[in-house]
Amino acid sequence: MIKRVEINYRGIFQKNLGKKIGSDIVMIASRMGQRAFSNGRYSDSPERNGIPCKYFAFVSPDLSEEELEAECGAKLEIDEANVSVVRDDTMCKGVEPWGWHGIRPINEKVVKGGSLLVFSKKEHSDLLKFIGKKPYEYNLAILDGDASFAGLWVNKDDLTHERTLGGIAALDPALISIEAVESYLLDKTKQKHRAEAARAAYDSLRQESKPPRVKVVTSQEGIDWTHEIPILPKWFEMPEGAVVPAVKRGFQVGPRGQSRNLTFKRGTTKSQRPAVRFDLCTKCTLCWAECPDECFDPTSDGFYDIEYQYCVGCGKCAEVCPVKECIVMVDELRFEDNSSPYEHWKSDSKGYIQWVEEKKGKDRVSYSVVTGKGVIVTAGEVMPEGKIVGIKKVEEAEL
Repeated sequence: MIKRVEINYRGIFQKNLGKKIGSDIVMIASRMGQRAFSNGRYSDSPERNGIPCKYFAFVSPDLSEEELEAECGAKLEIDEANVSVVRDDTMCKGVEPWGWHGIRPINEKVVKGGSLLVFSKKEHSDLLKFIGKKPYEYNLAILDGDASFAGLWVNKDDLTHERTLGGIAALDPALISIEAVESYLLDKTKQKHRAEAARAAYDSLRQESKPPRVKVVTSQEGIDWTHEIPILPKWFEMPEGAVVPAVKRGFQVGPRGQSRNLTFKRGTTKSQRPAVRFDLCTKCTLCWAECPDECFDPTSDGFYDIEYQYCVGCGKCAEVCPVKECIVMVDELRFEDNSSPYEHWKSDSKGYIQWVEEKKGKDRVSYSVVTGKGVIVTAGEVMPEGKIVGIKKVEEAEL
């Protein structure tokens, strides 16, 4: 028998976190007398910055090390997962499995009766608006918390790693037990609060609460998956030689007018997306000029639309915008599609302003310039229609 765990994380930002979880599962399972190993795939290339990646852990009580590695070690993607950990809840909107071959449901690999463990401050119903239906029941578990971002392989020591181990033990005690988790953390770190963090996460999923933190998801819950699942070519269907077709070039003014690589949509990279108040825009061009992924499309009246399928949520546009509340970074899970904000505004300007302010909410969340320091939350402000107020940017420095 083999138990499989996949850790879904964002490339570069959470790589060491994913690796640490996977390797500690191996060590804990080994202390329980089981055989285990862990590996990662497509995780450390710079171009994977923010792109969903995976780490795997495999545990068996009866196979030898050689048999276990022969069964699991050579695969780029696992076939199934008993527990799938989601390090950033915005990945519930879908992930690229590898090589940008389509957008797949986050729960695609979860087996019948298995578990999807998500770190989030949202409720099950909020997440199920984006998660694909399964033909059988599985568990959706939520541990309260934000995405643990650091940056450039820096590990943010905020006990997320320990809480993940406790959550896995709660969902599948045969894989790793909470007693083994606590014993391992105490022996390894000599720090009691780390074992206590794991136990608290375990208790939050095992104890009855209102609302419950673990929900049994039925075959009727979730969404019908709208993204096309590509069929990869068989080896005998591949042509001789290497052929890389050129990106068709072209340009026209208006939404989606710029030519882009249709096979390189990095929209699932983002945890936040820019929300724009066009009535506050001064047409300064900075968002268009500074966007590293060329997501802004010039329009005939001097504004700039956003093609969200290519937006990576880096926040550069909001950072350079000189007008207060004109461009604000907003939680990606507040949006259900990638439709054009400019077309929405042109068709109903007042309705759009009300809609976008509802999406923005009351808080403004940004990330510190110094990586690993967490998020900065400030109060937002609803600007009257057309009222343009300049803002002075203050650079953050650390000696």
